[in-house]
Amino acid sequence: MHSATVSSRVIESAGSRPAAWPRRAPYLLAAIGSTIVLAVTFVPWYLVGTSHLARTAWQENPVVLALLLAVALAGAAHAVAGALGRPVRRPAVAAVFGLTLIATLAVVFSLFIDRPGGNAVTAVAFGGYPALLGINLVKASAVATLARARRGR
Repeated sequence: MHSATVSSRVIESAGSRPAAWPRRAPYLLAAIGSTIVLAVTFVPWYLVGTSHLARTAWQENPVVLALLLAVALAGAAHAVAGALGRPVRRPAVAAVFGLTLIATLAVVFSLFIDRPGGNAVTAVAFGGYPALLGINLVKASAVATLARARRGR
């Protein structure tokens, strides 16, 4: 039988690959979430009026639009900082979490309580549901970053 020896550098580098993924996962979530949030601002949210005109977040609610753009910006900043290897401070991550929580509440209020046209319009509110997905991906990245910071590196 032939036995092959593997250098210790190869074993060390193979062992460090799985550890890199959990460190980068929150930043990937933030990047995906902020991209989704930015994209859904252009997708129709409601079909309003007798002519059923499609209305986007840009046309419907300026408060929700401002929150969506703030979440997209905060998520992108979180992702870029992680990609560059810069540590994101705990207060900044907590602020991202708070912003996403407020944005979630505003979108839910806009979709299900303060909806133009009632239940029929909510059924076709396509843009709101992916907006919630994107916001919650950014929120999940903030929670994962806070949990990792609390646990220690």
